[in-house]
Amino acid sequence: MVSVKLAGRYRLESPLGEGGMAEVWRALDERMDRAVAVKLLHTYIHPTEKNRFFQEVKALSKLSHPGVVQVYDLGEEAGRTYFVMELVEGGSVERLGPFEDGMEGLHLIEAAIKVLDALEHLHTRGVIHRDLTPRNILVAADGQPKVMDFGLAYLVQESRHFTRTGYTLGTPEYMAPEQAKGLALSPQADLYSFGAVLYRTFTGKSLFEGENDQSVLYQHVHEAPKLVHAMNPAVPAEVSGLINSLLAKAPAERPSSAATAKAVLEESLRDYRETLSGTPRAGASRTGHYPSGPARPERLELQGTFDLGGEVAWPGELVARDGSVWVGAGQGLARFELLDPAGGSITRQRLGDEVSAPPVVTADRLYAAAWDGRLTAISRTGRPILSFPTKAEITAAPLVGELVYLAGRDGFLYALDGSGSLRWGFQAGGNLAASPTLYRGLLFTASEEGWLYALEPGKGHLRYKVETGPVHTVIPARSGLLYIPTWDGEIHAFDPLAREVKWSYDLEGELWGAPAVDETRVYASSWAGRLYSLDAATGDEVWELEVGKVTGALSLAHGMLYLGTEEGRVLAVDTHTGRMAFEATGLGPIQAPPLPYRGALYVATLAGKLYRFA
Repeated sequence: MVSVKLAGRYRLESPLGEGGMAEVWRALDERMDRAVAVKLLHTYIHPTEKNRFFQEVKALSKLSHPGVVQVYDLGEEAGRTYFVMELVEGGSVERLGPFEDGMEGLHLIEAAIKVLDALEHLHTRGVIHRDLTPRNILVAADGQPKVMDFGLAYLVQESRHFTRTGYTLGTPEYMAPEQAKGLALSPQADLYSFGAVLYRTFTGKSLFEGENDQSVLYQHVHEAPKLVHAMNPAVPAEVSGLINSLLAKAPAERPSSAATAKAVLEESLRDYRETLSGTPRAGASRTGHYPSGPARPERLELQGTFDLGGEVAWPGELVARDGSVWVGAGQGLARFELLDPAGGSITRQRLGDEVSAPPVVTADRLYAAAWDGRLTAISRTGRPILSFPTKAEITAAPLVGELVYLAGRDGFLYALDGSGSLRWGFQAGGNLAASPTLYRGLLFTASEEGWLYALEPGKGHLRYKVETGPVHTVIPARSGLLYIPTWDGEIHAFDPLAREVKWSYDLEGELWGAPAVDETRVYASSWAGRLYSLDAATGDEVWELEVGKVTGALSLAHGMLYLGTEEGRVLAVDTHTGRMAFEATGLGPIQAPPLPYRGALYVATLAGKLYRFA
């Protein structure tokens, strides 16, 4: 191909895409020595289309925001008009979905907030995009979403021109009802379109489908969509409610502005971060990847030691919410209050038998399961709410959502409503020792007899089962894979939709605690005494470290891995290099995973001591 250079500086390198109006190229700005995108108008386009092209440049030139693709230059070469803009080398926003409970979901909510901030920037400057689709919202390598492709954008005061000429422009799958009907538009049209983008991204399903564009447009105007939470039960109720409100048929029934919608999501994000810390293994996908923790773990120092009033044994786990830390200790729940003026104090809630499973703390309830096989829920003030008996001891924390899922060593997985009434029960082929995992719209539970069961969350119907080997701890899931930890020390990366194993790795020792998973790696340690970092996609070993016998699960926060050992060591290990950033020794056997929370690290020992490092 003959090299083309525009204006003596923009060397076209490779095509990025082409439409009826223009082609887009990756190019090198030789003067600034940076990669750019060049949008080059076709020579044959109609004057109306050319006006739209200039309209895009006009709209973009008024904008300066990190969430909007930046325009650098406008010119003409050999009769072809072009403009030069920022190159965004990321995928569309929908690749961040579908929403999964955990850090994946948290990042998706954060991205939605950033797009709403960009839309507010547009709307306050009188610009309406009119064609928001997933392909027009790209996510840069740093996680910043960028709104682009303003070919249909116009200034509010110029909207009458487009209405009079009878254009119904846009993408049918994401078009607001008033836009489908050719009516005058307001910023609420963009909010509807973005609601449709969020629906697609959070659920993995289109808002409406039809045989042709007219069928889809008819549904936008006349038919109610299925609720977000019904399509994906992992989506938090507050987020689901916001998306549903963005999709109101009447513009006046949608949020009054992008800023209003952003404020709702920001409040939901704050609550959601606390929900992850209040759930064992940081959410229903069980990755052990927490949203807060020490910013400089190498500077951690012991800030206090507290008596929990009972031992904390495997599979116990610390959880935190709203400035308090809870853990099952002996025959009750121990609560440590961070904001105590005296520097922290312990209060206890007695439950009657040894608390044998990690607690769960929601906005208004505490759930705890005891050795006598009974699940108890109390209010945050200690008022009894529900009590549900099973036929054997419970070592699994409940999974709390619209329903409460409880795995018992009696071989049953129970689904309860908020009052403790049984909605359905599933009998597995053996004892269920670990909490279930909710991922990709399926509920997964694994037995000590070696089977993984995939169930429908709503009805408990069995979709399929596969033989895995005995499983005693929770199954983390991320990036489309389950990482199944077996008692004999093997980890299997399993695609739950394709139902196939992608890779396996042998840790050569009993695996008591769950692995931790981040965006690119899986971290695991067994009683063989070594900690491994594995490539999450391939299973290739990245690094390993001698640490000692690890019984508890591993915890992640801010690029740091935290673990405790039977020898009484607490370690913080850099996930990228495998180097230790912090170590404390002499604490006594540790069987519960350390908890990173709000700039500090909390460690509970088998002897019933709580250590706070900050």
